[in-house]
Amino acid sequence: MVTGDFRKFDFGYSDSGREYSRSPRLLREGFYDLGRIEESVLNSHEFLILGYKGSGKSAIGGRLQLIAQDSPGRYSAPAPIHVDRLSLKEFRGIIPETIDPHIRHQRVWELHLLIHIVSQLAQDAQADKAHRESIGAAHEQLQRAGVTPQSPAAMKRLRTSSVETLDTSLQSSGIARSTDASRLEDWISYLKYEVSSFRSSRQHYIFIDGLDDASIVQEGRAALLGGLVQASADLNDLFVSTESPVKIIVCCRTDLYNRLSLPRAGKIRRDDGLELNWYQNTRDFRATHLVRLANLRAKLVDPNCSNVFDEFFPERISGRAAIEFLLLQTRHTPRDLLQLLKIIQGHVEEAGKIPNASVLAGVAEYSGSYFIGEMRDALSTYFQQDYIRRIEELLGTLRKRQFSHQELTGVVQKDHRFKGKIDAEKVLSAMFDSGFLGNVSDGPAGGYEQYFRFKSRNPQAALVYDDGMQLHPGLWKTFNMA
Repeated sequence: MVTGDFRKFDFGYSDSGREYSRSPRLLREGFYDLGRIEESVLNSHEFLILGYKGSGKSAIGGRLQLIAQDSPGRYSAPAPIHVDRLSLKEFRGIIPETIDPHIRHQRVWELHLLIHIVSQLAQDAQADKAHRESIGAAHEQLQRAGVTPQSPAAMKRLRTSSVETLDTSLQSSGIARSTDASRLEDWISYLKYEVSSFRSSRQHYIFIDGLDDASIVQEGRAALLGGLVQASADLNDLFVSTESPVKIIVCCRTDLYNRLSLPRAGKIRRDDGLELNWYQNTRDFRATHLVRLANLRAKLVDPNCSNVFDEFFPERISGRAAIEFLLLQTRHTPRDLLQLLKIIQGHVEEAGKIPNASVLAGVAEYSGSYFIGEMRDALSTYFQQDYIRRIEELLGTLRKRQFSHQELTGVVQKDHRFKGKIDAEKVLSAMFDSGFLGNVSDGPAGGYEQYFRFKSRNPQAALVYDDGMQLHPGLWKTFNMA
């Protein structure tokens, strides 16, 4: 007989920033290290973390901060740089427009990142006196020029401020030249030299987050943000070659990365990328990474709980094994599953086994609040709010879990609410790319098994209009399809 109480477990928050500030134990002891990514972030050359929304990219940043707090003699990791919170317009006009756009955007990010790094290194009391004084002098020069990491626009002041240095190699290369462009190049060269020469027993990390909302690449920002990735790659190469104790880490949503204007995108991804893909096509759902993550967090509250699904959930739900049924409601991301479990908690009335009705009530709330909200958020990258509302009306009118391209187009053409107001192909493409729609095809001849292709399961999947379509099961309750 089950005597435990499912309501007492802490499955965390939808935002890892809140976990970091409110429940840091979840990131200290309840962090699931997928693919030993922590070791790679701390000690390897790989710096680009790719994953879909909710895959745990930001959690790595919070985890890194806590590691630094717990081992301040070895690591330093300040609060992440959130690109989506920066005024990206302020990056315009700093490097002269006459310079090639890709080079211009890379240079402005190099300068911005170097300013951040110098500010961080200037606080390192573990470096020897010579290195503290040298990096301190660079930091002081930036401050005198009125340049701080918090204000990208302040970098313009360096166009009229010359570098002061006693290093003869820098002087001979042309330091203290007169034009705006040359002064900025001088500053970049000077700061690169100081950072690459810096030595300390403490490893410093610059964590860049906020590349999770695809709308950030709109308004011509694809090249600017591509410059951020390229600048990070080149600076990291410099720091590795000079044995500087600095590493830049960039988190980016997988599909957003594919939209960046970045000449070396493929090479950087292959050589320096770390991918967070939680999906596992397995017959043993108990062994999947997501189930292990949920059990890891459950054990923080009840060390005797070996499997929260076996202990608290009905053996089968809607004809499927409980774990399989619950995973089907998600895009196979930690956030989806943990939020589903958290919402189900709100429908549990007493300790012991959760009644089937309580599970289904939680799934319905998850579908109609959390999951539809995720869809709206994802589609806002592609469409205005009125358009998204029409898409929801279209799906509610169709009311089919599986349908064909022709069926959807037929509804659009016959209904005055949608005809001439909705592009069926664009809707299908956007929903597929966001993981809320998949392709379905028949199995081998004579078999009953169907094959499904969702982006959340296979990031390389492409939408095939001639194949059947399936709306994500997490939306079925919302549109009364279940």
